[in-house]
Amino acid sequence: MQRIYVQISICGLLILANILLVYANGENESSTRPDSHAPIGVMGDHAHKAGELMLSYRFMNMSMNGLRDGTDVVSTEEALKTYALVPTAMQMQMHMFGAMLAPHDVVTLMVMTSYRRNNMEMEGAHEHATGGHDHAVGHQEMESSGLGDLRLSTLIPILNKEHLDLILKAGVSIPTGSIAVEGTHGGTEEVVLPYPMQLGSGSYELLPSATLAATQGNWSYGLQVSAAFPLNENERGYKLGTFVGTTVWGARKLNDWLSISVRGSFANWGDISGRDTAFDPEGEDDHHGTEEHGDEDHHHAAPTGTSDINFLVPTMDPDLRGGTRGSVSAGVNLVFPDRIGGILAGQRFAVELQMPVYENLDGPQMTLGWKLLVGWQYAFALW
Repeated sequence: MQRIYVQISICGLLILANILLVYANGENESSTRPDSHAPIGVMGDHAHKAGELMLSYRFMNMSMNGLRDGTDVVSTEEALKTYALVPTAMQMQMHMFGAMLAPHDVVTLMVMTSYRRNNMEMEGAHEHATGGHDHAVGHQEMESSGLGDLRLSTLIPILNKEHLDLILKAGVSIPTGSIAVEGTHGGTEEVVLPYPMQLGSGSYELLPSATLAATQGNWSYGLQVSAAFPLNENERGYKLGTFVGTTVWGARKLNDWLSISVRGSFANWGDISGRDTAFDPEGEDDHHGTEEHGDEDHHHAAPTGTSDINFLVPTMDPDLRGGTRGSVSAGVNLVFPDRIGGILAGQRFAVELQMPVYENLDGPQMTLGWKLLVGWQYAFALW
């Protein structure tokens, strides 16, 4: 049922854009170069002229496979010597809906919300029934879905020359996504799911960024530095780590409606401070230390992380959430030119595929396999 709601929302957004086109006065967005926008994976990269409205939709599909500790790959078998359950794969799908409106040439307002769906696969070490839990042997799955956090931003063009733009963004994330999603992980009891399966941060966050973009002939270039600073401990007693990232891209305009791009990104994010007490062991018998559970061939030692608490799954440990990643992306931007005519004129479609080239994770933590982004954007004048 939730998938149907998402599909209806997407169709509604596209219909709304085309209705607004009919009633909007003025011309389409002034910059019609296919590379006048950054690759679709970059947010807050451009501003608009007074009276312009842009609607956007992005779909992201991200796949994570296997575990990494530092730069070393950790096998499932090795991780199961420490934990009762370990993640082996995760899929995250996200629908992102956005709008940008410029009430003045020097200010562009932006709002974005999302709907996400998470699926994580795990393997269990053995079955045990201590501490009130009953974890089954072998393959397990958990799922979560719902609205994510709401993001509000203001973009201010500091420099706006013919071939060079500098844009500053001041944004805030409002915690509308749930951080108390429950499900099962190896048993029949409903419990709070680990951090990666939650839908939001639970905290207000500052979202600053600065973007420098330039064009030269058929080429365009860009650089963006961005960050996320959580401001408060959430209602479950923890706060996500600070995120700092930078990305640089180059694009080649092939003709007046098509461009290709390459992009490099580097990001660092911290461990969680505090912890969700729902993940604390309920008693001494529930600690996964050197105690044996049943068959002497199936036992595991306490985790080697910095926390004093022995967690059932590494995704429950707040000290195993930080890391550093470098990645490369390739993309295509397409904008329908006015000469085609009809309802598609001025609408943008883009796709970008991202792959990691370097990861150093506080682990064992899941490693990124790939990320695919597909997007639609349409800007037009309201007055």
